[in-house]
Amino acid sequence: MSELRKDYFTNRIALVSTRKERLAKPKTDNAVKTLENKTFTDCDFCPGNEEKTSPADMVLVKKEGALIKLSDEEGEPVHHWAVRVFPSNNPAVSTDPSPAYSDRPLYSEPAYGHHYIVVATPNHLESFAEMSPEQLASVLTVVQDKVRWLYGRKKVSYVAVFIDAPEDSSKTNTHPHLQILTLPRLPPIIEQEALAVQKSMYDLGICPMCTVVNVETGGPRQILSTDHFIAIAPWAPSHVYEFWIFPKQHQTSFLKATQREIADLSKILRCTLGGMAKALDDPEFNLVFHISSEKKTTRQVHWHIEVYPKKSRWGGIERGMGVFINPISPEQVAEELGEYSRREFAHMIGVK
Repeated sequence: MSELRKDYFTNRIALVSTRKERLAKPKTDNAVKTLENKTFTDCDFCPGNEEKTSPADMVLVKKEGALIKLSDEEGEPVHHWAVRVFPSNNPAVSTDPSPAYSDRPLYSEPAYGHHYIVVATPNHLESFAEMSPEQLASVLTVVQDKVRWLYGRKKVSYVAVFIDAPEDSSKTNTHPHLQILTLPRLPPIIEQEALAVQKSMYDLGICPMCTVVNVETGGPRQILSTDHFIAIAPWAPSHVYEFWIFPKQHQTSFLKATQREIADLSKILRCTLGGMAKALDDPEFNLVFHISSEKKTTRQVHWHIEVYPKKSRWGGIERGMGVFINPISPEQVAEELGEYSRREFAHMIGVK
């Protein structure tokens, strides 16, 4: 049996199975992959291969117990880094695009924008699910700084932050990294969410995303909760085992997150990604920040992070109709991921 569910904010719908599936047996906390500080000669992102990328305009380096920001200047790359940011060698957009425009039905406009790579760790084999919260906090701080800087550039309407994590991190060219891509207009899904928020605020004076946080807190779809954030399995998911992370308090700008909130975000992100890795055997996944544009606009969202494990393939009805079939209910997903994520959290704080 299934039921049809509508997304919180958009018109997307999902067919969710109401059958109770057998959950996977939890793995022991001792089942941790052994990492080696190995440099892959074919990996452009590994230490020692800095010359293979564009010069870094932001580098975090540990010095005397503190992290300092440097950059590759005068052609000499910075070595012994903790996080490294540089323009993509294969950008999806350009700061010097073709100036051609065309009208409907064959509409086009210049693909103006910036495309950056954030290398999250010097260790090729250290996945996001295995990084320390401190390392993740450093990465998030760098992302916050870079997003702020990009919103100060001309012709930037939106800054997209995302991760495309491969299944096998032991291969070359799969070094853990994020991508930051600017667009000259709002992405369609962000615009749909922003319009839903705008309408609710105008009609009811209530942020619908705050309503979702209140409804899901302590409910059957909660995965993990920390001081400032909550992770949930969404009511009408588009991917099996999909989960979202929301700030508990109404917050439209990721750029206004404090260092304390960034540290807390790194913990819940580490525990949920670690729990997902344990539960689903290190799946390939996408992670996307849904943040408000920092340009002058009334279209704002309660910013959050969405994670999509690639555990099933989209068929014709997903690709052609926008109807998403989920063989496992989000309530069951929350039960399973919640168990693994709580184990990760307990291990992180030293509780056995």
